[in-house]
Amino acid sequence: MLDSFFFDTAANEPDRPALWVDERLYRYDEIAARAQRIAAGLAAVMPAGKARRCLLFAHRSVAAYAGLLGILKAGCAYVPVNPNTPAARIAAVIAQSGAPVLLVDRRCAAVLVNVLPLLNASPAIFLIDDEEEGDALNGLPAIAFTAEPAPRSSDDRAYILFTSGSTGAPKGVPISHANACAYVASQLPSIGRLPDARYLQLCEISFDPSVHDMFVCWANGGCLYVPKTAEPIYNAAFVKQHAITHWCSVPSVAAFMQQLRKLPADEFHSLRVTLFGGEPLPRWLVQAWMRAAPNTRVLNCYGPTETTVACSAFEVTAEFIAVSQHSVMPLGEALPGMELLIVDSALDPVTPGVSGELLIGGPQVASGYLSPDEPGNRRFVSAHYPGCSASRWYRSADVAREVAGMGMVFLGRLDSQVKIRGNRIELEEVELVVQACSEAALCAVLPWPVDEAGRAGGLIAFVSDAQHDSVRILRACRERLPAYAVPQRIVMLDAVPLNVNGKIDRKALAAQCESGDVLI
Repeated sequence: MLDSFFFDTAANEPDRPALWVDERLYRYDEIAARAQRIAAGLAAVMPAGKARRCLLFAHRSVAAYAGLLGILKAGCAYVPVNPNTPAARIAAVIAQSGAPVLLVDRRCAAVLVNVLPLLNASPAIFLIDDEEEGDALNGLPAIAFTAEPAPRSSDDRAYILFTSGSTGAPKGVPISHANACAYVASQLPSIGRLPDARYLQLCEISFDPSVHDMFVCWANGGCLYVPKTAEPIYNAAFVKQHAITHWCSVPSVAAFMQQLRKLPADEFHSLRVTLFGGEPLPRWLVQAWMRAAPNTRVLNCYGPTETTVACSAFEVTAEFIAVSQHSVMPLGEALPGMELLIVDSALDPVTPGVSGELLIGGPQVASGYLSPDEPGNRRFVSAHYPGCSASRWYRSADVAREVAGMGMVFLGRLDSQVKIRGNRIELEEVELVVQACSEAALCAVLPWPVDEAGRAGGLIAFVSDAQHDSVRILRACRERLPAYAVPQRIVMLDAVPLNVNGKIDRKALAAQCESGDVLI
């Protein structure tokens, strides 16, 4: 079980530091005691016959991490809710999750005032950051710590993450204990165990790299360090102050640090392992990072949420950088137990060296989306290929090619999905929201600007015959979309250009961006 990585270490080395958060260090036995109390309380209040899922609505604090472990220990799947998203988005996740119970900290409890009126039915709500039993806030009872957790199976769901959906609403990705444990087990031999390892967590627990940060750390007996803010301007000082050994982030975080001149040579001597993932990793950024952290290994990791954190990795060496002219780092080879295959539109394997869609198979592949009606379930396919062990595959919609010595090389997307600072965005979702907020006749959203590595810096929306001005449209978008998915600009057009098939001519709109016509 996923939480066993933590509790086994707690049993064997209870006095080791496990978590640094809110300016305080906590031992494994301290976190374990908090988590076990929450697990017992959940076992007492979880309704019989309901889905064993529990929402976790909390800022990164000792309460949040103990709550997450307690949910797992109780035999439930944790469903993290990002507190930095609008109330409408939070309500959508709560409603779609089908979770009968929500654990909340005091800060997020205040936000529920704006969320609960948007729900047709509310889950049972319990506070988790109150030490005194019987305490209450706005009528929310403190959780009672009684009863024993239910029996569990590795096929049970460990967590459910919500990603951008093409239908205009976020979609849930359930990951089982077997999926998650396969990933953690694949990481342990490749990363190795360092004495007094210190892992940094920059992302929210609603973002799947957090699974790596937490459970690979705790499986290795390390300590997880959680800064008060994830603003890149403070990262360098935090790494040096706490002698961080393990770094994991999207490349954009390091790119911001470079822009802020926070990556001078020999800056981070403590770093031993660096993982980048979630978006293309430029060659120039790796060079800057390796100069700043001369003792670190650098791995470029790849994997959609549906395949549990990462399914492939490429270790970037100084030798590779010296001889390679590739502007973007390769995706590399499959992690142990996983399989990668490139196929054509008929899902037949292509000739080596030919580009096509990347299929991902192995024990980390999820069983499907939370909703059986989700159109994306078509991406999970059953197929047997000669020489492959996997029988279930996930269609990534990523275009790739296999190159000798580098493994898989990313070439682009088959659909309109983009990533901004590692956050996955379906352009159709943003377009539906913009159209609803503008009441426009036509709407198109494009990633812009896009750098030489193919990374999008933001979004720009084009609308025609809009019923509202751009200021009002953007204000409405901010109420329904997370900040990274809100267009940076709304461009009002008399008419959106169409191609010969009568569809929106996105190439013509992109040409307007490149020419600067829309940036007046």
